[in-house]
Amino acid sequence: MNLRYTFPILFFATTIVVSACNKEHAADPINISNIQLSSHEVTIAYEGTQHIDYEISPKEAKDNCVRWEFADTTIVEAIDNNTLFGIKSGETWGYLVSCDNTDVKDSVRITVLEKQFRSISVDDPNIHYEGRIVASENEVAFFYPGTSISVDFTGTTLYAKFSQGDIFYWVEIDDQEPYKLAMNEKTNWVKSNIFRVAEDLEKGSHTAKITLCSEAINKNARFYGFEIDETAEVSKPAEKPLKFEFIGNSITCGYGTEAASHDEHFSDATSNFCHTFAYATAKEFNAELMVVARSGIGVYRNYEDVEEATSYGSMPDNYEKTWLTKSTKWDFTTYTPDIVFINLGTNDAWQIATLDSTKFDNQYRKLLNSVTTNYPNAKVVLLTGSMMDADMLKVIKPILNKLATDYGTEEHPFYRYDFAGTAGNGADWHPNTRQQAQMGKNLISFLKKNAIIQ
Repeated sequence: MNLRYTFPILFFATTIVVSACNKEHAADPINISNIQLSSHEVTIAYEGTQHIDYEISPKEAKDNCVRWEFADTTIVEAIDNNTLFGIKSGETWGYLVSCDNTDVKDSVRITVLEKQFRSISVDDPNIHYEGRIVASENEVAFFYPGTSISVDFTGTTLYAKFSQGDIFYWVEIDDQEPYKLAMNEKTNWVKSNIFRVAEDLEKGSHTAKITLCSEAINKNARFYGFEIDETAEVSKPAEKPLKFEFIGNSITCGYGTEAASHDEHFSDATSNFCHTFAYATAKEFNAELMVVARSGIGVYRNYEDVEEATSYGSMPDNYEKTWLTKSTKWDFTTYTPDIVFINLGTNDAWQIATLDSTKFDNQYRKLLNSVTTNYPNAKVVLLTGSMMDADMLKVIKPILNKLATDYGTEEHPFYRYDFAGTAGNGADWHPNTRQQAQMGKNLISFLKKNAIIQ
């Protein structure tokens, strides 16, 4: 027998036997057979966290991977296996599940509490008001369009407390697209008298400006303060370099700017001061804004009056009042404009054949006497509205030109500018948004060209 071939064969056989034995006695992997959470009901604060412990069995399980699953992932999420985060208020179920076998799990009922807010009162020094207001301990009353509220704040949410009704506000948050907030639409309500202004903002600092963009005649427009995130802060917005005052009628108010055609009649819902030449001009120069304007008002007679102003009186009769329905005097020391813009006369000239030029001139002078007395250093721009036709302008323009000459001085300059109407009509033939934008562009150009604003 040749033994040279025996040893390799025997060695190969031995190897096969040993390998077979190792495979037969290899230990099976130990997986999770049970998961036990420390609690089966937890409560989490809004945007808060909650720690929760768990045990797996058997303890010696090699594959100990677990993961969270939720019935509603918009309410809660897992930061890690032991920490849950409340995204928004509500209730849902959470399941801690074995990665190896989804049938092995334990559940917990999760409640995320309502978001907590704190109130900012109307007299907080960080809230900035523009326009004529009447403030009391718990509320601020508005009347003229263009009156606004501004505040800087931190956090992700801003609610405002307003009176309800056919009242509309223009909301500007940071550099986002502005939008109109309606006080008569329940979709805007958080609850009675509390309205959503901004939600789900990025964490950090924000600026909010809320402007009354409809006329508040007999609407009882009231502001009662803000509600912000419980840990948020408010601060005063930066001061603006210029101050403007606009005295006017429906054109200044933004009557019918959003109406589809001139066949539509007046509606609070289609009127928007923030589409007007006045708002555009103030925004262009980053100017603070004061508005004293009412639809239908005139210099010596109002729209549809024949001889003199009836009912609520003319602008010269009301200018020194806080507003038309108030007998209290306005405190002119609270606001001193750099420029006063006056756009009146359209309602006096509604029937040009019956216009009394002498009364118009005398009453306009009464108004200018008040303006120049209260604002001795202000520049004044006398305007004619875009709704005047050639016959109206033929009578009104010479009077305004003469007034500008009589009142203008080097220390107190007066200027004249006439709007033209070409871009489109809104309700009852008033300038629509396009026409108002064109008027604003033209007035801004006039102010720059004549170095009225340096």
